[in-house]
Amino acid sequence: MLRALRRVADLTLLELAILLQFIAFSLCLKVALSVVSLPRLVSFLSGTRSHRVRKLVVFLQEDSEPAQLFPLIDLATRVSHGVGRCLPRSLLLFWLLHANHRSVSVCLGVSKSLTALEAHAWVEQDGVVLGDAVSLIDRYTLVLRLPA
Repeated sequence: MLRALRRVADLTLLELAILLQFIAFSLCLKVALSVVSLPRLVSFLSGTRSHRVRKLVVFLQEDSEPAQLFPLIDLATRVSHGVGRCLPRSLLLFWLLHANHRSVSVCLGVSKSLTALEAHAWVEQDGVVLGDAVSLIDRYTLVLRLPA
């Protein structure tokens, strides 16, 4: 928690404004995930075009790269979801990148370990994992890919 607070303290005012918006969107995703099926939610997020997202995310730059967005998205979902935040984090990243007309997919996988059932969600663009370490993704078997 202390490390997260240090990260927030190091943010610029612009990044802080974006972070607050990401937290709000993350909380909306938390509600949506409890009432709507995942494929339907991804379909809804895919239908949201960039001009609408630009109006919602006031301070987001059009040429934002995943490497710039991911730390803020990760921090926002850490605040709003805590443990088990990979799905909302992936959905938020998917939504923002798709709004920038990028061909991305939300991927879901289950653990290859036979001792416990674990799942993980991540985002891919043209087969390249975005925001997660490939070594982490290699521990999971892909069971569902939801393209835009």
